[in-house]
Amino acid sequence: MADKEILIFVEGPSDKVFLEVYLYFLEDLPIKNFKVQNIKGKDNLSKRLLEIEKYDKTLIIFDADKDYESNKKEILKVVSKTKQTISEEQIFLFPNNQDDGDLETLLLEIAKHDEFLKCFEGYLEYIKSKEHYKPIRNIRKNMLYAYLEVFELQKFFQYKWDTNNKKNEENIIIDDKGKIKEEHQEEYEKLKEVIDFKSKSLIPLKNFLEKSTENKQKTKLKIF
Repeated sequence: MADKEILIFVEGPSDKVFLEVYLYFLEDLPIKNFKVQNIKGKDNLSKRLLEIEKYDKTLIIFDADKDYESNKKEILKVVSKTKQTISEEQIFLFPNNQDDGDLETLLLEIAKHDEFLKCFEGYLEYIKSKEHYKPIRNIRKNMLYAYLEVFELQKFFQYKWDTNNKKNEENIIIDDKGKIKEEHQEEYEKLKEVIDFKSKSLIPLKNFLEKSTENKQKTKLKIF
């Protein structure tokens, strides 16, 4: 293969859908030569790194979670044990490769209709004022999906249920030609109305992706 693909490892299905859609949105940039793979959790990184030799470059895009510095160090430690050549410059941690947080943190930052989020925050403050208040788990994720549900987009970043095999399967948004699948086109157009893909909060990710494609030809986005 004269022009090998760039491989991106992500933690889960939501990360994969978001990156595919964001890459599609940035169609005017030379970043169509990616394969985005959901490795189903950080613990699987070590064994998945054994696959990277056939790719031109490998990127790792995970969540910073509660400790950006320690998570990046842990990823580099895993990489070093496999003796693969991946530098710190090939690792990006949501939300902005600098602060603690995750994909949900980033999506909440780029939500266009913050008046809905303020309503949710007001609700949380009211709950906290109650005598028997208990901390709510996954508050950011709950807030994000409550926001998306207002616009009937709550299932866009989630698994879909395979009724035949009785299990979850990944929600495939992009077809093998690098286009939004027809069945998701309406959702994609609606998503652009509620998520600001031109937000300044996305500049770190955009710069990271652009840098990874320097001196590469513009080719079609490849997803599997």
